[in-house]
Amino acid sequence: MATVKKHPPIGEVFELELDANVDGNTPLGMVEAFGYNPLGWRFTGATLIGRLRKKFKLVQIGYRPNPDAAKTALEAEYGPTPQGQWMKAFKDAYPEAGSKGPVGVTDVSWVHPNGHASFPYVDSRGLPIFNWAGDALDEDWRWLVAVPEGK
Repeated sequence: MATVKKHPPIGEVFELELDANVDGNTPLGMVEAFGYNPLGWRFTGATLIGRLRKKFKLVQIGYRPNPDAAKTALEAEYGPTPQGQWMKAFKDAYPEAGSKGPVGVTDVSWVHPNGHASFPYVDSRGLPIFNWAGDALDEDWRWLVAVPEGK
């Protein structure tokens, strides 16, 4: 029986692979893969393409009033935040959450049919979700940040 991998601890460096050409890994393919009807959704960001491999870690930065504030804090300390497509790779690599809080990226490039900008995350139960960019983000949030090459 295969071992189900739980989310890595805060600060531990891990590697993710993403084949961005696979339908479920494309921005709108993620909408359906996360359990939503893709009809009416739009994607406004930069789309990753090809087969990619990158190092990441999870960090916590405490309460933030919204993803834009979280992005500002994360980029000040860790550099550019990753594109949201990496959340699909994270969910695939670590399907069991371990109840330590949600894991997200601050990429609000998905637009729900109701017009609200949204970002992908995995909740504390391990379920992939898109969250409205206007929600306040408590201190339990963990954020996926890229580790610079050579570190």
